Amino acid sequence: MKSGLADILLTTKDKLVAWARKNSLWPMPFGTACCAIEMMATLSSRYDLARFGAEVIRFSPRQADMMIVSGRISLKMMPVLIKIWEQMPEPKWCISMGACASSGGVFDTYTLIQGVDQFIPVDVYVPGCPPRPESLIDAVLKIQEQIEKRQPSAAEVWAQDLQEKAPAKAS
Repeated sequence: MKSGLADILLTTKDKLVAWARKNSLWPMPFGTACCAIEMMATLSSRYDLARFGAEVIRFSPRQADMMIVSGRISLKMMPVLIKIWEQMPEPKWCISMGACASSGGVFDTYTLIQGVDQFIPVDVYVPGCPPRPESLIDAVLKIQEQIEKRQPSAAEVWAQDLQEKAPAKAS
């Protein structure tokens, strides 16, 4: 039985945009080792990352808003990773997946980066060697929570810190 009154939804523009962003994250995978296999498993039907609105994997940085760095990153790969990160539009988020991406893992050598956070801002770290798919899903949920609360991403905080540390131009 209809009452004759139209259904009404009251919200703010900011909350609506945050809801849309939260439920439509488009990941940019950067997987290099065993962690990348676990990242691929997260997209399978068993774990189904699509339930959380992050199933649209984009291999073009201009179409992605969340980077997942998984595995060992060498010094030769770092400039490529930085270029991909810089090509992603704002706002953007980053997940560092696994011990190797987060801290270099057991590979303490001169050829490997000891944590990608030295070069790009990271929002969520996923521990493990390799981490389970459930851990990556939890990281995506943490980013969604951050978006919902409208907290600034690590990239926004990083940019603000750079602006504050930059020398003032003389007029």
